[in-house]
Amino acid sequence: MNDLSENFFTSDIRKYLPRYAVPLYIESVTAGKHPARRFHRHTFMELVLILEGEGVHLVGASSAPIQAGDILVIPPGVWHCYDRTETLALVNLVYDPHQLSMPILDGHVIPVFRRLFLPEEQVPEQVTAKPLLHLEPAMKEALAAKISELAADLAGSRPGKAFLGMAAFMEIAAGLCRYESPGMRMRTPEFLIGDAIQYMHENYARRITSEELCACVHMSRRNFFRRFRNAAGCTPQEYLAEIRFQHAVELMLHSDLAVTEIALRCGFCDGNYLGKLFRRKLNRTPKEFRAMAENSSSLQ
Repeated sequence: MNDLSENFFTSDIRKYLPRYAVPLYIESVTAGKHPARRFHRHTFMELVLILEGEGVHLVGASSAPIQAGDILVIPPGVWHCYDRTETLALVNLVYDPHQLSMPILDGHVIPVFRRLFLPEEQVPEQVTAKPLLHLEPAMKEALAAKISELAADLAGSRPGKAFLGMAAFMEIAAGLCRYESPGMRMRTPEFLIGDAIQYMHENYARRITSEELCACVHMSRRNFFRRFRNAAGCTPQEYLAEIRFQHAVELMLHSDLAVTEIALRCGFCDGNYLGKLFRRKLNRTPKEFRAMAENSSSLQ
């Protein structure tokens, strides 16, 4: 990458929307028009439907092939991009789940719902890189039509467009939750892992022992580690390290704190270890990453 400011940027849907608008934004990209390997991140959630072609989805150091019919869900703050985009056509549905004022009810027991509306439950890079769902052609076309209907509602001027837009959006979300494969259905022991994940988010800045996490879910160490890997696709230590790293990235972007101070505030042992993580995950030193972000912000 020759120009970091052109290949790394943060997107915020608020700059596309009028004040007080429903926090939903839709953008379509025709085949061959999406920039290749242009890493970016969002301040809100992004749901992506691959309309045509195929390509590669990159999240940090992880990658996965994608094709027409795939559904991707990218949480806020995650650096990602696409490669081999010559035939790739897609539509992005960007939204803020915390400002939609929609009822959650018992949606939290549905795995797809949790990925769509609970961004604080971070998932490993390799999981985010892969499609959440794959739709058959008829379902893909039906979903594309519903997204077009939502876009029309949001862009229209008739009274009640916010209500109509939310109704269309919830219909889209409900359809995806219903479409999930039987293998994705969450069993109760895996669901309980969420208590341990919440504990990590609340206490990431200090040392967390395995015994504490096991106590959260009332499981033995062996059972807990097995259940956690089944639910999250990684070990508890790896998951906790990712939570800490994401907080470190935020402090690098939004503070002038030294790397060592950021490392200690986020629960890492020292600045050298945090520096190694930056180089491994983002191919940049913390200093280079901060400079890149500052250059990108100055150009917006």
